[in-house]
Order: sequence, then structure tokens, then C-alpha cells
Amino acid sequence: MSKKQSSLLFIYIFVFLALIGVAIFLQSAFYLYAASALPILIVMALPDTRKNQYIRGVKDLKAVRIYKQSNEDDPLLIITFQQGFIRWNSKKLYFHLNDIQPAPHPQELANENYASLSVLGFDLTPHPSKTGWIGIDLTQLALRTANLSYTTDEITRLVIPMNDLEDTALQMMSATNTVPLGKSKNKSISA
Repeated sequence: MSKKQSSLLFIYIFVFLALIGVAIFLQSAFYLYAASALPILIVMALPDTRKNQYIRGVKDLKAVRIYKQSNEDDPLLIITFQQGFIRWNSKKLYFHLNDIQPAPHPQELANENYASLSVLGFDLTPHPSKTGWIGIDLTQLALRTANLSYTTDEITRLVIPMNDLEDTALQMMSATNTVPLGKSKNKSISA
């Protein structure tokens, strides 16, 4: 929730309560009618909590595992979860880079059946305001599963090539390190 959106929410709530108070104090129906219109604005200012989903591999250890699996040429990032854990109607699924763990023992993974879906480089985006968070576009993944023999509800593993993840992380790092020229505090150029 942005600062602008949260401040608008608090302003609407304050005005609503003030109009109710004035309506009671002055015993005026006009202020009561004005206050009855404000819940529409309050609802519009409420955050959409289902727009994005955040997962933490450390906190949700039983529900989610995020680990790096090293192959000979192409290391992969694997995100495993239980069926139905991902809200596919959300726009993005965010995970934190610090939650990446080493691969579990192969015997631990041998007994589990996974329906995998590969995540491509253009499906990954850095979070616009939080550092260390990488987003996976769930709408693109859901569209890609239309041609598969299984549905999104059956998917229990996402596979991301580490090269694509590193490119996205570099994108995030370059975005946080660059300062627009007009916003720079030190205007002098040193040779």
C-alpha cells in the first residue's frame, strides 16, 4: 500500500467520522447523507490484498521450499509447494532472494510427485519498491498451462533457470544504484 493510498484512506475515514459527529451535534440529516456517501470512497481506497502473493521459504517451511539445484551446466531454482498453495488469480507471486536454501537430500525428494512448470526470464520482474523480492507473473504462467495436460491447481513446483534469475537480480541492483541526473545532490563532475 503506497503512502498516498494510505493517507487517502485515513483522510476518508476521518471525514466520515467528522461528518457523523457533526450530524449528531447539529441534528442535521444533510450531514448524515453526506457521510453515507463516503464509504464508497473508503472502499475504493482500501488495498487489494489479493493482487499479489508473497511467500517466504523460511517462515512457510512446511508449505514452501525454495532451493537451488545444481546441475552440470544449468543450475536451477526450484520452488516447491503444496497443491492449492498458490493463488493463481493473483497477478504476481513474490519470493525473497535470501530464502534460497541449498538443495535437500535426493532421498527426501524421491518420494514426492511434482507437476512442474518452467518460469522463463520474461516472467520474472523485480519488486518496484522492495529490494530483494523477485516477482513471477502468474497470469502469463496460467496462460501457458492452457496447452498442457494438467491445470494450475495440480502444479506443485516452479522451475527457474538461475541465469534468468541472475539477470533479474542485476536489473534490480542497477535500478537501485542509479540516481536520475536531475535528482543528484552533488552537481559537480569529478574527473
